[in-house]
Amino acid sequence: MLAVRVSSGTTFPPFDDAVGQTRILTGTLAEAQEAALSAAGFTLVASAPTDAPYLVFSDRVWFTASFLRCVRATGGVGRVRISDETWLREMGPLQTAPERPEVAMVAAGAPPSLDGPDLPVDLQLRAAPPVVLHPAFAHAQRPLVTGTRLVHGVEHWSHVLRVNLLALVATAEEAKAEFEASPFWKRALRVIGILLRARSIKPHAIARALNRVGTGCTIHPTAVVEACQLGNNVEVGPYALLRGCIVGDGAKIEDYAHASVSVIGAGARLGRTAMCNFSVLYPGAFVSAGGGWQMCVFGRDAFVAMTATAYDLSFGGPIRVVHRGAVVSAETHFLGVAIGHRAKIGAHVKMGYGMAVPNDAFLVAPSGDVLRKWPDAIEGAATVRDGVAVPVVAPKPAP
Repeated sequence: MLAVRVSSGTTFPPFDDAVGQTRILTGTLAEAQEAALSAAGFTLVASAPTDAPYLVFSDRVWFTASFLRCVRATGGVGRVRISDETWLREMGPLQTAPERPEVAMVAAGAPPSLDGPDLPVDLQLRAAPPVVLHPAFAHAQRPLVTGTRLVHGVEHWSHVLRVNLLALVATAEEAKAEFEASPFWKRALRVIGILLRARSIKPHAIARALNRVGTGCTIHPTAVVEACQLGNNVEVGPYALLRGCIVGDGAKIEDYAHASVSVIGAGARLGRTAMCNFSVLYPGAFVSAGGGWQMCVFGRDAFVAMTATAYDLSFGGPIRVVHRGAVVSAETHFLGVAIGHRAKIGAHVKMGYGMAVPNDAFLVAPSGDVLRKWPDAIEGAATVRDGVAVPVVAPKPAP
């Protein structure tokens, strides 16, 4: 079956790329669409066919191959309609019409269109209850929605995070589904192969055996790498830790750096002792140790210095973000920041949750407490005020 992609002209701050260039795992959104289409048996064409029904989709929607197969199996025409309440509640924020993703089946001879009657699609999702790690942030923890039939629009920088996390989930779910659908002998061989690589039945050893490692990689013997996909020529330093990550070609994870459930682009670098969870690093980004980075997006060739901090958890109302020129609720209490392409963030800078730093920005911390001048005749303890050293205790007046 054939498929036609229509352009939405979508860009969004801070990156302002054509939406098809949004980074999804190791490639772009456009490449992810094309891979899913191919896996589902669709052929992408430039113009609409006239002799058979065909698929139409927007350049700003991400989907899995399983979702596309489900759409085709309906046998109908119209725009996809999703009624799963859990999905709409968890995935709806900041999308134009989450209940009607921009995917449609069009009748033979009709022009490409995302209009038309509803085409109901059952995503067959599961929602696992969240594990409450601490009562202080129980309000921010949401159910984990999983499955293989996934679809999501990309219209805001927070969607870059969400779609990458969904892509990681889908990869795991598809591998699980394939395993469960295999005949017993094939499943047995798969298990035996994993155990042989692990040489143990301990969970951490099995997690290491699930790694997919490219050529030319250097992983220090003290590093812990579990359930990850590493590209070619990746370097992982002493005592570094990677869990559930996808790491692009030539990326470097320095000594004691930690990353979990994150996507680290080609040539990106996670600095010494840095911690990065649920985040996306575009190719060439350099992220130093700061206050810890969670739910953040770092643009292409962005640089973040030591001691910079991004807040990611609201203890009050939902986090608010800028979307289409207005400040609106992101309907979440857990969201970090987006750092634009080539932006530079200096030491000691503090950024509030939901903040987007523009491309090419250069942000430095206030300098009033930076010592720049030491006057003569200062005795005893001193502090810094407006860049000048001053006595902690004012001198007593002469009698």
